Amino acid sequence: MKTSNLSILPIRLGAIPIVDRYIETLKLEKLLEEVVPSDPRDKIPVWKTLSIILRNIILERHPLYKIGQWAHTRNLLSSSLCNCMTDDRIGRSLDRLFRSDRASLITKVILKAIDSFKVTIQKVHNDSTTVTLTGNYTNYRNGKSAQPQHGVNKDFRPDLRQLLFSLSVSGDEAIPLYFKVWDGNTTDDTTHLRNWMALRNLLGTSDFIYVADSKLCVRETMLFIDTEGGSFITVLPETRAEIDRFKQWIQTNTPQWHQAIKKPNPRGRELPPHIFWTFDSPFSSSEGFRIVWVKSSQKQLDDEQRRTRRIAACEEELLSIAKKKHRNKEKLQKSVETVLNYYHTSRYFDWKITIFSEEQYKQTRRGRPDENTAYRKICKEYYQLTWCQNPQAILFDTRYDGIFPLVSNNMHCKASDILHSYKFQPRLERRFEQLKTVYQVAPVFLKNPQRIESLLLLYFLALLITALVERTVRKSMKEHGIGSIPIYPEERACKAPTADKIPGLFDDIRLQYIMNGKEIVKSVEDNLSEIQKQVLWLLKIKQKDFFSGNC
Repeated sequence: MKTSNLSILPIRLGAIPIVDRYIETLKLEKLLEEVVPSDPRDKIPVWKTLSIILRNIILERHPLYKIGQWAHTRNLLSSSLCNCMTDDRIGRSLDRLFRSDRASLITKVILKAIDSFKVTIQKVHNDSTTVTLTGNYTNYRNGKSAQPQHGVNKDFRPDLRQLLFSLSVSGDEAIPLYFKVWDGNTTDDTTHLRNWMALRNLLGTSDFIYVADSKLCVRETMLFIDTEGGSFITVLPETRAEIDRFKQWIQTNTPQWHQAIKKPNPRGRELPPHIFWTFDSPFSSSEGFRIVWVKSSQKQLDDEQRRTRRIAACEEELLSIAKKKHRNKEKLQKSVETVLNYYHTSRYFDWKITIFSEEQYKQTRRGRPDENTAYRKICKEYYQLTWCQNPQAILFDTRYDGIFPLVSNNMHCKASDILHSYKFQPRLERRFEQLKTVYQVAPVFLKNPQRIESLLLLYFLALLITALVERTVRKSMKEHGIGSIPIYPEERACKAPTADKIPGLFDDIRLQYIMNGKEIVKSVEDNLSEIQKQVLWLLKIKQKDFFSGNC
């Protein structure tokens, strides 16, 4: 009786064929091999190690010591090399990536992405976030890598050191174009000039609109971009004198607002629509640039409600202070000022401290009083708070509710176009959300800042690939007139598929090989659902190519 040597080798493909398609299009592995050459003694080439880490970041995000086992189950490494993919090997590969020409790698990858996927670069949006670390990080001050430092932590962990992660994306579906890791105590206002120059060198032109938050509104930075032929859009900080001037101007003048945007209220369909109006300022900034004042219906309501709550809370505390008798005038004055400063309502109240006396009569000697008892008068002085609202100050601020200023050196485009450009900025914030929540960026397991910086480069490349996947699906949906696809739980419709939802559809896809010893007899593919087939069609990937690895 003959025993069969047949066996089944299951391979969990997941979304690896989709990721491989984009890695191949960007020639990423080839570029890694050029920039980080391998040593002949390496059992696993450095470019292969880095590409496996990149795939893991996009799809699974395992700890370093589990990446080798994960790669074997995904048919990325043979069983003999699986145990070679240790955390030490990964650390050494990240060291070699740090010592390589990373700027050249980023430039080549981004230019390839722009060319292959026809990404428009008329607008570039920049912002930064912090990557919070645990550990001391005091023995690695080599001057080459960004240094973890204490700073303004955007994760609300001021007790921990951090790195500043600056990201620039295109106005075309927020495709990452450039990133830079800075020391943890770096402020944004010092980074924009160098970011703009790096983008100009990368894109080969200064003919793009650079959009950023109020930290871009630095005189030297704006003047440099303007003199170099670039354009910018930013927010005028509240500390600028132009805002006080406009607040005074609108007390006696009525701006001619023009409706720029009208959209459904995101807080509920039954609520009034969210409307934005624009108005070109009658005066320019101190640098001579154009100011566009924007009025938001939702912000107007929020400003009014926020001020009302602050005034009400302040009145409640002032009332409790006023009910008490105080012997110390300085202490009472300090208490009132503390309350007003805490609620930022100093302008909304007129107050003063009044003094009054209480007369008391006390026996001149001890004992039970009788008709001959003598008394002496004692006067005690007390201080009390009296206050009232200042309606003129409240009315003054009411006229500025819902208004914020944008400043730009573009003097020819419509004010509504400037607003539309700035309103794309939240799309960049979603990339940071993806970085921190979906990818769970927290390289706390790496003690060397050089390796952390290299790992953050791989996270940037992961953001690039998933953003391109997201863009391809959305663009195909628009081309074919598809309003939504049911990729949410319970097959609920999704109008704008995101980068994390698309690969997640293919998590359970497997390919089984029927083996005769070490020889493949037959391959058996999992059946794809209709939505999986539709997503592959939107990605322009054929089903047979998905399973054959020829995406």
